[in-house]
Formats: sequence, structure tokens, C-alpha cells
Amino acid sequence: MSTKQKNGWLLPGFLLVYGALNVLFGALQLDTIFQGPPATPDEFTSMHYFEMPIPIVLHIVAGIFLNLVSPFQFALATWRRWPALHRWSGRLVIVSGFLVGLTGLWMNQFYPLFGGLLKYTGVMAHSIGLMAALGIALWAILGRDVPRHRVWMTRAIAIGLGPATQRLFILPVFFIFGSVSELAVGLVVWWGILLNLAVVEWFGRRSRSGQMKTALKGV
Repeated sequence: MSTKQKNGWLLPGFLLVYGALNVLFGALQLDTIFQGPPATPDEFTSMHYFEMPIPIVLHIVAGIFLNLVSPFQFALATWRRWPALHRWSGRLVIVSGFLVGLTGLWMNQFYPLFGGLLKYTGVMAHSIGLMAALGIALWAILGRDVPRHRVWMTRAIAIGLGPATQRLFILPVFFIFGSVSELAVGLVVWWGILLNLAVVEWFGRRSRSGQMKTALKGV
């Protein structure tokens, strides 16, 4: 494998490792749900998960697919060598992303509120933002607008990885203090979304700036 090919797998590899935090946490939640209600409920396990398990199970399973498949959308090899694989995996990303968003909205509305208004609005922003970005990306590729498709697909995956960023901040606090306040939960939900999008926009501007400089040199 050439250096250029190796560099082409750096971003997918990073996203796969980063999303593994969501996958691991989701797998642990599924195991807890399948085992039945714990003797002592905690901040991360609502009793409603056991009373109405279908929404949370669908949410977790769809999220696992989203986190495992979406990184490969950035692998240049899948675009060039296996375009059909890229298209079908993209369809899986869109379906799983919409399922994550819809179940997230449902649980946000009907499960007991924890985290206050900040968390409630943050989950709404996460769910609606994910589905909106995926919808725009789909519309763009149907119109053969590849650059716009890539931009919005990148934003969608950044939003989809928001829970991983949330957990990077909230889990150390929980392990150190043994509990997490509702205010902290609400703030971290928003922080996970905004930080990921800020990083994506920053890299996007750098990339566009680099492309413009290259084009000007050729004039």
C-alpha cells in the first residue's frame, strides 16, 4: 500500500475508532436491556427502557450501523474501486441515520425528561439536524452535485458522532464524582453537537482555502 493510499484511510480509521465509543456504549446498553431491570437504576439506564424497549433498541442498533458504516464513506478506495459498495453503504447510512433521528425524537418526547430543557432541545437539534443533513446530502447526490453531497454528508456524520464527544466529557465526570447533574447533561449534549460541527467547518474552510491557493498558482 502506497503512502497516498495509507493517508486515504487515516480519516475513515479515525472515525471508526472514535465511533467505537458509541458502539461499545450501545452494546453495553443492549446487554443491560436484555438482562432486565437492574436492582438499582442509574443515570444511564431509564426504567422506561424496560417498559418500552423497542424505541431504544431500534435507536441503538441503528446507531451502531451508523457508526460502523459511515466512516467508509470517506474511504477513497470505496469510491474508485467499488462505487456500488459506496452507494449501498451510503443508503444504509441514510436509513440508519433517519432511524436514529426519529427514535431519538420519539424518546425525547415520551420518555421521562432528564437533563432539563437544555437536554430536551439538544436532543431535538441532534435528531433534526442529523436527518436534515442526510436529506440535503441525498438530494445533492440525486442532482449529481457531488461537492455539496460530500459537505452535507460530512456534517451529518459529525452530528452522528456527537454522542461520542458527549461521552468523552461526561464519563470522566461521572467516574470521578459518581453522579452527573442535569445541567451538566444538557450542556454536554449541546457541546457534543457544536464542537463536532465547528471542527468540521474549520477543516472544510482550510480545505477550500488550500484548493483556491492551488488554483491561483496555476493561473
